[in-house]
Amino acid sequence: MALRIYQFPTSMFCEKVRITLSLKNIPYEIVDARQDDRKALIEFSGQKKVPVLDFNGQPVIDSTVICAFLEEKYPQPSLYPSNPTDKGLCLVLEDWADEILFKSVHMMRSKELPEVQKEGERLLHINLQMLEQWFSGDKEFIFDRITLADIAVFVELHYLYTSVKTEVPAQYRNVHAWMDRVCRTLNLSSLDDIAA
Repeated sequence: MALRIYQFPTSMFCEKVRITLSLKNIPYEIVDARQDDRKALIEFSGQKKVPVLDFNGQPVIDSTVICAFLEEKYPQPSLYPSNPTDKGLCLVLEDWADEILFKSVHMMRSKELPEVQKEGERLLHINLQMLEQWFSGDKEFIFDRITLADIAVFVELHYLYTSVKTEVPAQYRNVHAWMDRVCRTLNLSSLDDIAA
């Protein structure tokens, strides 16, 4: 039986799980939790948060927990660095993307509150400056290959294109080059495509 993911198509956390499933070549089915106003999701998991993975009847909740769970159950190909120190940094960067980068991107959605949106833009530029430095030099990905750190950062920035309808400013050339490499790795034809 294929795994099932309760999700919303445009959620960056759901996209993170879909990318993980795809890179690990794990077959899965999608349940759009909005179709029945989350009733099936609540009945299955006892809560309203997405994504939720249905692993043979066992609910696994939260994108970070789901990705770690999938890594344990399906270790190849690994989406974590093999070096323990790098793995620790990968987990820190995943959390940074999910909490700090997410906040700035989420604030940019607040078109009805211009002061909140402006603060989101300010915070995003601080985060992009850090990423621009990170990707200087000859790094293709954050580590020696694509990892969960790349995925977590990518889905946040990707959300700018798919949902906020804005772009990473052109001045961040290293970030753009990295995003292009991630797009190619995920077989996305453009940043407007949503990873399935």
